[in-house]
Amino acid sequence: MANGSGNATFYKEVSDAIKRNPPDVADLVVLKTLCIAVDADNKPGVSKPLKDLLQLSGFEDPLHSISYELFHALLARMLLKGWFNEFELLIAFRQSLFGTQDGRVADNWGGIVKMVNEKPQSLGLLSRSNHEQEWKRALNGLEGAIRHFAEVRLPQPTYGAPPIEPAYYERVLPEALRDAIEQFFRVLQMLFQQILELALADLGKDANNTGRLRKLQSLQETLEKVLEGKDKPPGLTPPVERIKRVLNQTIRVAEVRYGGRGKQHRFFDAFPRHDARSVIFTSLDREDKDEPYVRGEKIKSIHVLRDRQLRFHLTTYGHPLDSRARPDAWHLRRRALIKSKHGGQLKLSDHDDVVEFLSAVFDDRLDELTRGKSTTVRADASVRAWRETVELGSAYFGQLTSHSRLNLTEGPPNYLTHVFPRNIAGRLFHDCGVYAVRGAYTLLSLFDEMNRAHANVVGTVRARWVRLPLHVGVMIECSNFGLLVQHNEHLFPIDQHNLQKVRQEWLDNRPPTETDPSDSDAVTLKFYEDIAASAFSSDLDMPINSTPLLGPGEAVTTQSIWNSYQKKVVPSQLFTNLVGSPNAPQYQFDTRYLQISETEREWYNKRVLPFWNDVCHAIWIRWQKSLTNSQSTKLADNKQAYTEELLEATEIMLNSYRDELKPEKKRLSKDLRADGKLLLRDVRTVTAARISTILAPVTKIKDHIGEVSDPAFKFHSHFAPPFAKPNEKLLEIP
Repeated sequence: MANGSGNATFYKEVSDAIKRNPPDVADLVVLKTLCIAVDADNKPGVSKPLKDLLQLSGFEDPLHSISYELFHALLARMLLKGWFNEFELLIAFRQSLFGTQDGRVADNWGGIVKMVNEKPQSLGLLSRSNHEQEWKRALNGLEGAIRHFAEVRLPQPTYGAPPIEPAYYERVLPEALRDAIEQFFRVLQMLFQQILELALADLGKDANNTGRLRKLQSLQETLEKVLEGKDKPPGLTPPVERIKRVLNQTIRVAEVRYGGRGKQHRFFDAFPRHDARSVIFTSLDREDKDEPYVRGEKIKSIHVLRDRQLRFHLTTYGHPLDSRARPDAWHLRRRALIKSKHGGQLKLSDHDDVVEFLSAVFDDRLDELTRGKSTTVRADASVRAWRETVELGSAYFGQLTSHSRLNLTEGPPNYLTHVFPRNIAGRLFHDCGVYAVRGAYTLLSLFDEMNRAHANVVGTVRARWVRLPLHVGVMIECSNFGLLVQHNEHLFPIDQHNLQKVRQEWLDNRPPTETDPSDSDAVTLKFYEDIAASAFSSDLDMPINSTPLLGPGEAVTTQSIWNSYQKKVVPSQLFTNLVGSPNAPQYQFDTRYLQISETEREWYNKRVLPFWNDVCHAIWIRWQKSLTNSQSTKLADNKQAYTEELLEATEIMLNSYRDELKPEKKRLSKDLRADGKLLLRDVRTVTAARISTILAPVTKIKDHIGEVSDPAFKFHSHFAPPFAKPNEKLLEIP
């Protein structure tokens, strides 16, 4: 079939060709009969014309004159109906004398992907007419591509130094199938986003209307079965290693327009209409100008992120994750809060919505903790309510935003009024500056609300921007609650009790060569800055500077926060101009901190993920029965053996940190201190050794061991440690 016209009507081209070619039209009549059966959703009617077509010569006229576009449209329709056997027969139909069989099949897959990408509505996709039906069609497309991928021979590189890549003819079909898998998975994410937006609109009108969220849960389950190869007839289940390749396939997460040298690059929204949301970006590496690398993300991670979004929304609105479960007292209380404080119509679409909701959550939790109790418990209860409210705020940023990994524009528009583009998982693209501005406005507004409602419960609030190499964060001191540090989507609350313990360690670990300020306020500020630096990257000496976020008595508004960022953060520098001078030895020194971050990312994915997700989880599974058996007479011994195994596994993981990562950090720290020309005069360097290494998984392990080691602690039958909870499973950092 020759590459020719692409008529909008599905098989009108065939009808027109029949009129032009009498009486030699028998081949075309067979094709038209097949098209009519497919268009009419008549699967039994497909059998005979398909069999007849496969016996014809596809490279002789008049059949050869029919465009490839018509053939691809026919293939796409059969695939999206889930007629996999018929599709597999037709996609291999020989249409040309040229090329290899794999090459011709790959071209067919490429044509299908092009149609799905450019004309999805013509195939019953993304038309918004019936989301559930469209999901099923896109899922059929994904399943068909995965089934085909399971059967093809995957090329292997020839080992050598360096390895020799497989020849093109070996790669062409697997690569085409990977493209198809990506495209159909992306369509499913677009459908997910359409339904989610409708679901959130429903909840904005009635916080108990979870119908569409529950439908999304059900649709996610159908997708998971396809991704994991479940419930397939014998012989059709893809081998485990093939499924892993599918799940580990990295796909693009955003639409990008590169401007080229000296011109602007833009992130666009991952969802049509793509140009409705955009933001300028650049690379922090001065050499990376033309096409900065935009990281993709693995299919399995995106799928899990979507599940966690559903969990976040259901929980936030007071509904159990399992649709069959009855709401417990916590769920009912949350629903009552939304009804009483928000009129049963909770929206989280802008910053003020979030502030109002978090303030209501604090009020409700404080009331619950203090009702009927003496006033002496109020201080402790307010700290506990504060921490839990901060955790919810951190979950909000964590589930609804994503780090861009590249530098977003630091000029207008105002981050607090701009609509940022979303990645394919529906998360708003932010960088550290956007997070800092949004966090500053949200948290300071929240603390103002809490102080007004509860007689200065937060106390005096002092907020500062924190500048680190190629990074900005926020730290907020609350006289009654302690310190809150924000880096990107993460919020780190430290109450006064823990601050005192860490401060004593900080004082004890001061090296003889370092002098702390004599002024008590100055030494406290230095301590807080060191905590902020350690929360960003432990064991790494870094230049640091901080500046007050707002002036005394200055109101918290979207404009005041943005003005402060523009005046105090954007022009601020830590390094001298030598880091930007190509001929200077110090050129690009600041980007070494990016390299360390990349090294730590790789170490985290290689060591921490299997430690948490596999090793610790396996230890729990091994001991679960003996620990949760209330009749066991060896509970104390079992508990000790269990915690010892966890400690041993933790030590192995920490040893890998000391061996693989810490030497690199020491080297960079040493080089920083050895060069007197690197830093501006008023910039000091953090001594990282004054504060212990902070690794969140290790902290959680220690907290868990401390909890279960209490003699009074009892394991109930449904108890699960954090590493055995699906929502606590760690995902790769892309």
